[in-house]
Amino acid sequence: MNPNKIPCTIKFAVNPRSQSKSEGFAFDVEPKGLTIDPHKHKYVTVSFSPTEMKQYGGIFEAMVENGDPESKMGKLVFEIRGEGTLPTLQVEKPAEQEADGTPALRFRKTRIGKETIMSIVLKNEGQVPATARFDAITCEAFTFEGGSMSHTISQKSYHAFDIKFRPRTSETQKF
Repeated sequence: MNPNKIPCTIKFAVNPRSQSKSEGFAFDVEPKGLTIDPHKHKYVTVSFSPTEMKQYGGIFEAMVENGDPESKMGKLVFEIRGEGTLPTLQVEKPAEQEADGTPALRFRKTRIGKETIMSIVLKNEGQVPATARFDAITCEAFTFEGGSMSHTISQKSYHAFDIKFRPRTSETQKF
C-alpha cells in the first residue's frame, strides 16, 4: 500500500537464499515493477514451479525506486520457502490383484450381446492434482466408457473410470 500523497514505483525481485545446490530455486515474481497511486494498493504474484522433490528457498524483495536504501520504509524483504512433491494416485477399486500386484477386473459371465460394466476407481491422496491416462483397449469386447481416456484428479478426491464388457463370441477373454 502507498500511504503517501504521491505515486511511487516499486521494483520486485525473487532471488535464491544461497548458492547451495542442495536447496533449489523455483520462484518467479510478476510484475517485476509497478507504480502505485497515492493511498492505493496493488498485488504481485509469486509463482512456485518445482522441478524436483526437495526443499526450495528464496528471498522476496520489494524496493521503492529512488528511495533511501538504508531506510526501513523503502524496502520489504522476507524469506519464501516451498517443497517439491510428486503427483500421487492410488487404485481404490478393484481390490483384487494379479500375482504380480497388478489390479484385476474380473467380469462375471455375460451372455453374448449383453453387457457388464465395472469401474476402476482412483484416489488422489497427494498434495497436487494428478493426471491418470489409460492406453487404448485392443479387444473389441471391452470399451472405455465416458470418451476421454485421461482425467486430471484434484487433490484429496476420487474419480471412476468405467469399462464395459460386451462379448461378441463365446470364449474366455482376458483384459
